[in-house]
Amino acid sequence: LHCADIHLDSPFSLALPADAGKRRTELRSDFSSAVLYAKTEGCKLFLIAGDLFDDDFVTKDTMEMLVHEFSAFPSCQFVISPGNHDPFCERSPYKLTEWPENVHIFESPEMGYFDIPESDVRVWGYAFTSDTLTSPPLAGFHIPEDSDGKINILLAHADLGAPLSPYAPLSEKELEKSGFAYAALGHIHKRTEIRRLGKTFYAYPGCPEGMGFDELGEKGVYIGEISKGGNNLEFLPTARRMCLYEKIDITGCETNAAAAEKVLAALREKYGENYAENLCKIELIGTANIIPAEVLSRLGSLYYAKLRDKTEPPINYEELSHEISLKGLFVKNMLSRLNAADGEEKENLKEALKLGLKAFDGEV
Repeated sequence: LHCADIHLDSPFSLALPADAGKRRTELRSDFSSAVLYAKTEGCKLFLIAGDLFDDDFVTKDTMEMLVHEFSAFPSCQFVISPGNHDPFCERSPYKLTEWPENVHIFESPEMGYFDIPESDVRVWGYAFTSDTLTSPPLAGFHIPEDSDGKINILLAHADLGAPLSPYAPLSEKELEKSGFAYAALGHIHKRTEIRRLGKTFYAYPGCPEGMGFDELGEKGVYIGEISKGGNNLEFLPTARRMCLYEKIDITGCETNAAAAEKVLAALREKYGENYAENLCKIELIGTANIIPAEVLSRLGSLYYAKLRDKTEPPINYEELSHEISLKGLFVKNMLSRLNAADGEEKENLKEALKLGLKAFDGEV
């Protein structure tokens, strides 16, 4: 099993400070479930490509949980390559914790390896020892001759294809020449498919749980078999809750209640009966006259919802601009400014026009 960027004890302050404690508990449960699944599948090797926890926030309870999970699965070897959020240093929980014998942690920024007991597998890797690692980990590296008969795997928290990155820059050319059967990468939270450079297969599994609305959709790990000639790895979804971003057209909805029901129906149709368990960022579009706060208040069945109103009210602006009133003068002035604007300014003026009309009608 190949996982990365779990970020146990993450503060989760981005979107849900009120439920941060619950989300941290769910994240620990997700990791325990992944270990249990690996045990059920008879995994012999569990690769963690960095950022297992957030060093500044990790608790004693979490470290005890990890020791318990690893100890309870002695037939599996756990190998960890510390990343920029969980570097191996003097104050690191990695150094201060007593680990079971089946746990192997890289401690140096220099490339090293662990031979997996009772197998022909050799896992290579290194460790961040601070929150940055500017030296390219594979620069000048060659697998030694005595490793030719082994299945050589790279476990690396690295930034592939970013030569100036402060987070272990890794070039595609270096990876292609490396000779590894598989490179289990971490650091990038977005999953990649299993890819190939030369004879080396590689992948980022992404994070197992989205941390915010820049990490959308299904999250998980890779699990399967690795051999010298290829691999048979499959993506396994693990996220308890997905972060979703949806544009929903509410044209024709005459009330806030109707708009809210249309939102829920759209989410239910796309994500099934468990749609309400996710974190939803919703952009309302179309033509409708709604009050966003009222629509949001009717989405209480959702675990978390964030609403953005981009609808246009069903109003004949041209007709209204000829009305002899303060409202008509306001609309006439705004239409004139809109005709002369473009880009972001035009979008801001459209929003101002909508809010201005609602203010005239006493809605805001």
